[in-house]
Amino acid sequence: MGVLKVVLLYLACGAATFPLTLTAVRAAVSVAAPARATPEFHKRLDSAMSWSITAWILGVFVFYWSAVLIERQKPCNDQRTNQLTTECKIALGAIR
Repeated sequence: MGVLKVVLLYLACGAATFPLTLTAVRAAVSVAAPARATPEFHKRLDSAMSWSITAWILGVFVFYWSAVLIERQKPCNDQRTNQLTTECKIALGAIR
């Protein structure tokens, strides 16, 4: 897979959208209101970005957990995850 395809896949998965949005907000603030762009304002903006990225990462974990939970409710042969239940592992012969 070429570098361009990897970058496009990265963008399509949404992994780059949050950092790009934060960069755009910082650029817009510094262009639109240069007089208000004091060090104190940048401190508050950095704090807001830190809390936002924390919430975003926690949201990703919640999304992954809910996707695995939904996947585990499918019949054993239809599950497409490596997080199989013990019952499915036994039914599929992975463990005894």
